[in-house]
Amino acid sequence: MDNELLCESWKMRNAATTMLMLTEEQMRHAVQEADVTRIISLIETFTPARSAGPEWTRTLEPLMERLWAWRDDETMAVLAEAFRARGMPWVAVTNALSPEFGAQSRANARQPAWARLPAFSSI
Repeated sequence: MDNELLCESWKMRNAATTMLMLTEEQMRHAVQEADVTRIISLIETFTPARSAGPEWTRTLEPLMERLWAWRDDETMAVLAEAFRARGMPWVAVTNALSPEFGAQSRANARQPAWARLPAFSSI
């Protein structure tokens, strides 16, 4: 590998990191400003009828981590009740909205002193 390719790869890595940080900030602001109805609509994009398998799990878990980090317990309880009422097809979502999952998620999200954002366990 020549030095030019190595330098270009490092620049691309830095640009991707910056973009991810900016996107996380934008998402955090959007989630904090959204009302419950809008958050429900976002979560509905994970409907089991349209999303199944590892891709669904891979993206649902990071969303739930962020919701638990960025919203209060009262909002999360309202969300949990809304999906609990939908029955078995939504049990994975309901479980991710449970207080137990929330406590674990919040405990696992680390906020190093130097970090602008929490170090979530899932991307």
